[in-house]
Amino acid sequence: MKYSKTFSIILISIFVLQNCTIPESRKPYCPESGCLLEKRENPNERYVNEGQKLETNGEFESLEVLDEFPYPPETPSFIKEGEMPRPKKIFSSTGSENVEVRRLGEIYWIYVEALPSKSWPLIKDFFADEEYNLVNDDPSLGQITAEKNEKLFLTLEHGIKNNSSEIYLLNESNTSLELAYFEDLASYISLNLPGYEGNSIAAQGLNLNKKARIVYVKKEIGIEFRLPFDRTWSALSRAVDKADLKVVDRNRELKYIQIKLEVEEEGFFANLFNRVNDDQVEADYELVFSESEGNTILEFKKLSNIEFSVDELVDVINESLS
Repeated sequence: MKYSKTFSIILISIFVLQNCTIPESRKPYCPESGCLLEKRENPNERYVNEGQKLETNGEFESLEVLDEFPYPPETPSFIKEGEMPRPKKIFSSTGSENVEVRRLGEIYWIYVEALPSKSWPLIKDFFADEEYNLVNDDPSLGQITAEKNEKLFLTLEHGIKNNSSEIYLLNESNTSLELAYFEDLASYISLNLPGYEGNSIAAQGLNLNKKARIVYVKKEIGIEFRLPFDRTWSALSRAVDKADLKVVDRNRELKYIQIKLEVEEEGFFANLFNRVNDDQVEADYELVFSESEGNTILEFKKLSNIEFSVDELVDVINESLS
């Protein structure tokens, strides 16, 4: 018992001595002039004397330098200091699953409120149920060549609205098939689309080829359509009517639509003075169309002092555009 106590005291003494020793970084350095500590008084102090300059003797001059990650160029910012930038606009998509047959001149197409990757397997199921012979089908291009009584060519594209599809049926003369073909396919899709969970991985690329995107024209917001003018005019006219916007003037040849907005103001005096100002201004905004390399660009020109901003007007049209 006596020896165990003595042994315990020795172990405790060794442990205490080890923890009380000076660490390696604090050991004294004792030159002839006297003992000094290695640690500097100010650890953040920079060395006064620089080391020798590296001499490469031209060994690296022949190496090619690639600037893979250059600094982005400085561009003027139109955002005020301390102001948060607005998020990028996207085209809206409602939760409905509407299916319609639409027409523009002699061209028919089927409008489906579903992504092309979801519409593709439904189209394949339709051809299988109707016992069509598929001569060729390419989901990456959205094209099907089928044959029954006659040969037909189907093209599936992304629509103007987000999460929408457009289906075109052509004959061998590259003209639209009769309306009955479109109605049969549209009826089948409309019946089977609700609750349908099929999705084609091979047709996922079609989801990215949208026909409309937000752009900036002369520092103002606008919309670019990957469509010819006739088709864009038809889509915008339908969206303006659907949004219940008052059309003051519409000229297809000059490519513009003038609209007047009815903004509700609170208070009797606000309505009284605004009514006087409204009589002096015929239109609040002018929608101007221009063509560029097969596409159509829509600009929004403000004609009055109305507080309704361009961004708000784009949102209203966005909700009704399809």
